[in-house]
Amino acid sequence: MQKFWQNIRMVGPFLIILSLAGCSKAIVSDVTRFHNLPTPNAETIEVVSLDPALQNSLEFGQYAELVGRHLGSVGYLPAKNKPSDLIARIAYGARPVDSLTNDGPRSSVGIGVGSGGHRTNVGIGLSFPIGNSEPKQEYIRLLALEIIRRSDGVKLYEGQVSSRGKESLPLVIPYLVDALFRDFPGESGTSSRVKVSP
Repeated sequence: MQKFWQNIRMVGPFLIILSLAGCSKAIVSDVTRFHNLPTPNAETIEVVSLDPALQNSLEFGQYAELVGRHLGSVGYLPAKNKPSDLIARIAYGARPVDSLTNDGPRSSVGIGVGSGGHRTNVGIGLSFPIGNSEPKQEYIRLLALEIIRRSDGVKLYEGQVSSRGKESLPLVIPYLVDALFRDFPGESGTSSRVKVSP
């Protein structure tokens, strides 16, 4: 029995480390872009919703602020009380995918009894759970961005980023925006996988 508790003390910290690692994993996204976008030259840009019905929503406002900050970091300027040179339209959403089951080892205790001669031997076996069989709902999270020249309506850029995971859209939007603007605007007509760490 003393050896049993020694094993528990040895394995316990390892399980805690595994748990913490699972909570801090990077978000992996797929980014695709097509564009004919000139190098930013202090043009003004306005961020709007691709769906006009969402334009005044608080959720859109938060996402638009994130996108606006990244547009500023690559050389664009916010519009101030006058029509902007460019319009950035964003769309976003999430949809559930089929539930997945993680069939990891399950915890169990087994007792075996054997006899030999005049002695009876009792053995106890214990296995520790690393996974479980609970369904885990996953989502496809998507963010799309297009940039249009206001003067003639010509589309200069269209890009999208998608990611699959258990986290809801509001939790991963910052990672999706970071991934979309990694090496912005990127090579036209290409797709890449981008990992963004918390």
